[in-house]
Amino acid sequence: MKQTQTICCFLMMTALAVTSAQAKKKADPVAEYDRTADRHGFTVFLENGGWCWFQDPRAVLQGDYLVIGGVSGNGSGAALIGSYDLKQNKPLGRFVAKNQFNRDDHNAPAFYARPDGSLLAVYARHGWEKFHYFRISTSPDFTQWGPEQRIQHAAFLTDKKDKVTYMNLYNMSAEGKLYNFYRGVQYNPTFCTSTDQGRTWGEDTHFIQSEVQGRNRPYARYAGNGKDTIYVSFTDGHPHVFGNNLYYAEFRGGSFYRADGTLIKSLKTAGPLRPSEAELIYHGSNVKVHQSTNAAWTSSMVFDEKGYPHIGYTVHLSARDLRYRIASWDGIKWHDREVAFGGKCLYRSQTSYTGLITLDPKDTSYVVISTDVDPNNGMDNGGKHEIYRARVGQADNTQSIRWEPVTENSPVRNIRPVILNDGIRRVVLWNRGDYQSYTDYDLDTVGYEEVIGE
Repeated sequence: MKQTQTICCFLMMTALAVTSAQAKKKADPVAEYDRTADRHGFTVFLENGGWCWFQDPRAVLQGDYLVIGGVSGNGSGAALIGSYDLKQNKPLGRFVAKNQFNRDDHNAPAFYARPDGSLLAVYARHGWEKFHYFRISTSPDFTQWGPEQRIQHAAFLTDKKDKVTYMNLYNMSAEGKLYNFYRGVQYNPTFCTSTDQGRTWGEDTHFIQSEVQGRNRPYARYAGNGKDTIYVSFTDGHPHVFGNNLYYAEFRGGSFYRADGTLIKSLKTAGPLRPSEAELIYHGSNVKVHQSTNAAWTSSMVFDEKGYPHIGYTVHLSARDLRYRIASWDGIKWHDREVAFGGKCLYRSQTSYTGLITLDPKDTSYVVISTDVDPNNGMDNGGKHEIYRARVGQADNTQSIRWEPVTENSPVRNIRPVILNDGIRRVVLWNRGDYQSYTDYDLDTVGYEEVIGE
């Protein structure tokens, strides 16, 4: 009997060990970027750091310094802050903002340039906790950062499922407030504000209210003029489960407005904005189904010198056919048009994941995309995701635009571009390397710099 028990115990322990090993093998990253075999000619601004696209600014220009946030897709999954000296053309190092940070590109830091010349970095785990973390830089070259602090949101996120994800920092100097927009209350866009440049934060405010049945979350992209207005484009939910429309609103003085200045309602007296109350930009299928067709997802939000908004976004037709569109306001009406073929999805379990489209925040006609097909006609050449750029006017569409390749014949993927522009230089960044999923990737942030003024 004792021998039988010993054998059974041994078999159980063996089975548990095998299961544990299998789980570990499944959890371990498989993405691997052979940098020595990829002899590209672009500047490597940050090694082994990837980002999602629903937190901003993910990178900032501070004089001659470029500061980049990211999360390593292998190893410990550290949240990183990289500093690069553009004048001397050399990296200054990577600061580990937080180690063991879940190896998830949704956790990338966002930045805010404080009036004293320092930077605020804010970051949070993807749906794991009810608080966000932050640090403030302590050196002129942004290689050193102060102690990590965290802000608790538990008192306002009353549902046990509510956690914080995606940090977005925008200043409203007319109000004397710094806004942090994120996903929080009821799984919806939420914000909190700071009156001391990010050292302390006030209570959470429900910003946009989902109208899709069940627990769903509108996805939002933001832009701000630094003074009195936040521009926001958003969806009904995740395109993986709903055929999203795309919506637009402006937020200032505590109220929501349309692009023509028409008042929608007050946040304080009438509550969070509902999609049906906002300005409709694109009409999707509105079908609640897995991997919905004709579903929009916002990608880039900018405004021009007149304060007119421009929205770059994607439309999911199928896993093998995603499109890029731009909607531009001219002061009277919207010009919404298809501008490029986005190619195939990045991986099958998230068929709405594209290489993305982005617009220059100071020159909205300068557009950069990532696609694995010919962006002009959708022909599949069997290659990886490459970077393209073009000048796109409000009357342009896929028939008139001619996309110029920035990368060609790459052995790895080039995805998720970002454009920075301080009026003197334009820096175009993207993630290059091996991308398997949002928790499994090995990517460098690379790109190029263009001098555009003195």
